[in-house]
Amino acid sequence: MTEQTEAINALQQRVAERQATSLLQLIAGELEQMIIRGELRGGDRVNESALATQLGTSRGPVREALRQLEYSRLVEFRTNRGMFVREISVDEAAQLYDIRATLFGLAGRLAADRATPEALEALRAKVSRLDAAVPVVDDYYPRNVDLHRDLVALSGNPRLVELYGDVSKELHLFRRHGLETETARHTSNCQHAEILDRLAHADAAAAGSLMEAHILSGKERMLAAVRS
Repeated sequence: MTEQTEAINALQQRVAERQATSLLQLIAGELEQMIIRGELRGGDRVNESALATQLGTSRGPVREALRQLEYSRLVEFRTNRGMFVREISVDEAAQLYDIRATLFGLAGRLAADRATPEALEALRAKVSRLDAAVPVVDDYYPRNVDLHRDLVALSGNPRLVELYGDVSKELHLFRRHGLETETARHTSNCQHAEILDRLAHADAAAAGSLMEAHILSGKERMLAAVRS
């Protein structure tokens, strides 16, 4: 085998690996979105065959994607039963909310020095779309997740974005409880608008405080919902 042939084979192998990785990321991302949209809920058994058919792929990539989600603590394997969407206790959810609130507050303080008028305008448009989505929680919730992700990204701190994302993923199943009434969704979105106002004034202390309080108010709504 010539050096040129070896190089071509190595390149083809790298391309194949990249394609396989991209496919797994695509499937894992879609499965995560199904959890966010409420199509898969805590305690649901994940049917690999049905998912493979729905996603137009074989069971192998679906199984590998589920292993990625298991690492993210969104699903869990139960011996002799298969893969299930993970359930978390109220106490664990409350603890995760506290961590998430601290991270969100830090993101707000950092974002105040970095938020451009263009970025804030784009976020205000998303807040307006959330107003239009208020009557439908399954529409509101994914948009809400997207807005929060963008707010954290304004921090310019990739590690913070990653940590916030990891904690938020575990709360997908519980966070819905705090947004299931029209009043709760309206209150939440009004807080979004206030946060953007503080970011527009480059008020790091106020932005950080509002963003932390925003998450903690979501925690209280969740606790009230599960206790009622």
